[in-house]
Amino acid sequence: MLGAGSGQQRWTRSTDQASVWHRRFYDDFPRWRHRYDEFVATRIAPLFDEPVYYQAVPTFRVHLPGNVAVGEFHTDAQYHHPAGEVSFWLPLTRAWGSNSVWVAGPDGRLSAFVAAPGEVVVFDAVRQRHGNLVNTTGRTRVSFDFRCLPVRTFRETWLRSVNMGLRFVPGEYYNAEPVGHPPSS
Repeated sequence: MLGAGSGQQRWTRSTDQASVWHRRFYDDFPRWRHRYDEFVATRIAPLFDEPVYYQAVPTFRVHLPGNVAVGEFHTDAQYHHPAGEVSFWLPLTRAWGSNSVWVAGPDGRLSAFVAAPGEVVVFDAVRQRHGNLVNTTGRTRVSFDFRCLPVRTFRETWLRSVNMGLRFVPGEYYNAEPVGHPPSS
């Protein structure tokens, strides 16, 4: 099992993207980028009735037993993400209970997503507080997430992503070209 008995230190906001598994994911991404681009264009963009920019490189997550996948509960607005952005979370392994993503509802109560491998969960990470509990399931969760921003809501900005230091603009944080169709009339 991935990470079993690894003795991995508890991840924090500054270390939750720094494992050997993260390096391998990001190093290998160029080999399968075309599949990611095709997935966004054919499966995600049709969910919008307008063109969207999408995160150029998805964010990889590993949620080891006894650890967290994201270093702290937060809203993406706290990390400079723009209003109007929509988050997509795709587990590659079964996700439930303490190995899942927990999201605050309108009443502030946290609840976990339950998702099968390959199931896409959509939520408003910009405004909804979310994060992870310490994984007590005994099973590692592996997932990736990415964000889409309708072209009409894009505003030029100098704000940058916390982990990669990329501006939230096409050609940096977002793919250079939008995908999707213009609004239907």
